[in-house]
Order: sequence, then C-alpha cells, then structure tokens
Amino acid sequence: MARIDVFEDYGVSRSKNLARRGFGRERGNSVLLHPVEVAYLSTKGCSVYLNEKKLNITEILKWCFKKKENTLLFFVFSDLRNRGRKIKVEENFIVGNEIFVPISERDFVDFREIVGRKFNLAIVDEEGDVTYYKHSEWNCVGRHRENIKPFDGVFAGDRVLTCNKEIFEKFFYGSMNDGIVNLSLVEAVYLAEKGLLKLDVSNEKLKYTARQMEKKFEERYAVYRDLKDRGFVVKTGFKFGSDFRVYEKVENLRDLPHSKYLVKVAERIRASELASHVRVARAVRKKMVFCFDIKGLRYICIERIKV
Repeated sequence: MARIDVFEDYGVSRSKNLARRGFGRERGNSVLLHPVEVAYLSTKGCSVYLNEKKLNITEILKWCFKKKENTLLFFVFSDLRNRGRKIKVEENFIVGNEIFVPISERDFVDFREIVGRKFNLAIVDEEGDVTYYKHSEWNCVGRHRENIKPFDGVFAGDRVLTCNKEIFEKFFYGSMNDGIVNLSLVEAVYLAEKGLLKLDVSNEKLKYTARQMEKKFEERYAVYRDLKDRGFVVKTGFKFGSDFRVYEKVENLRDLPHSKYLVKVAERIRASELASHVRVARAVRKKMVFCFDIKGLRYICIERIKV
C-alpha cells in the first residue's frame, strides 16, 4: 500500500495511483492529501509517517481531528467513498458530482442561510451514521375552489361551533360530530375575516382570544391564510408534529385524498428535529415544508435522498 508523509495540515504521497483513484491533488511528482483523506486511507491500509516515525491509527486520528471541523468531514467523506463516490474535501464541503455540507445532529439549520444554495445537507448523528437531504424553495399552489355562503357560529372559548354541515362536508373546514361542526380558532379567524362566519362576539375578540391561547398564533395564522389564498385545503398537522397538513384539492370526503404536504412554521431548527419531521412526512407519503420567512411568506421543502 502507499506511504503517506504528514506535515502540519496536509499529507504527501509519491503514489500516483492515489490520484488515479480520485484522492488528493497532484503537485509535481507528489500527491497532496487533505487530513481527512489521510485518515480514511489509513483505515484502508496505507502507512502514515511523521518525521520518519510510523503512526498508529490513534495517532493519525489525533493529527487529523486537531481541527474539529475535520470530524464531520471525515464521517461524510468515508461514507461517500465507501459508496463508490469520487469526492474531494474543499474547505468545509465535500465536493463531487454534488456538493455536501456536513452538519451534526446537534447543530441548528437556519433555512435563510441555505435556501437557494446548491448543496445537500449531510447530517451526522452521534453514532457517526450519515443521512442526506436535498432542499428547494417551495412556491406551489393548490386547485381547491370555495364558494361559501355566510353562516352563523357560536364562540365556545377555545373554538367555534356551528350547525352548518356544508362547511365541513363540502369545504372540509373543521370536524363534525353528531351534526355539530367544530372549527379551530385559526379556521374561525380566517372565515370571520372573510366575512363568511357571523359570531356572537366581534372579530377582534375572537382574534384576541386566539393570541392569548397561543403565543405564536399570528405567525401560524399568517401561514394558514397564505396557504388558503394559494388554493390549498389546510388542516391541523398536530398528529404529525407539524402545524398544518395541506391538500391540493378535496372534492369528496368519502374519497378523501392523501394530503400532499406537512407544513411547519420555523426559521431555524435543530438538525435532529429536522430529520424527525422529514422521517414522519416520508412515512405518511408527504413532503415536509417549512415556512421560514413570515413577512415574505417564503417556504423551503426538505427531502431525504439516497446517494
């Protein structure tokens, strides 16, 4: 196997075979290697020397990981190389046919910082396993149309009740039990602001109650209203750990289609939580969407990918 001599921040080998295999960068008669490449190659049998002393694997790892950022790079690099990918380490990225950004499951993902940028996320868990995600800005519209006639409702403290069955059966608002339709506060505020729901309290009282009961009501309501105005059917996402589940169109409740998206309002989120949300969405055949900009009403879709 090849011999590698290491210095402060890089390794050098005379083996051009390493370059042919996609490792390092040729410099004259030598191949310059990133510390992550050196550590990986040492696990494959290459001998590593420092000042003519052969290093054992512990000493190699200590040399490689003196820069903390190399730890995540190593796990992602090793995983991709073992999958047959020819890749390079460039700064804090892994670069091949695609670009990967390694992050720890403990790190926060700030959606404002990644939206529009052409790289995939490589989340490394505490056991060193890597899961990959792609992202794209989401700007979809639904196909649901509503022609709702004004109707009466009763304010019941933390919800609104109505006997108007059509609002549920035809337009899929709320839920119905024994002929009584239960509307959530976010649905009630939306319908009241549209002038469609007539209550025994003012719209201001209804919205004030909603704000008192839910700290982030205004943010959730802004997203709910935007999704409705885009032509979607929007229901609670509580059972899926999200704010909303979203349907493109509902024509018949007896033949209810699967909702297409789960939506959560979050500007940034811990990577472990992001993985959990995407896993749940994937398990129920939906896509995970985050609204990260309330004022601009911008969204990002995160999907797990195979590499």
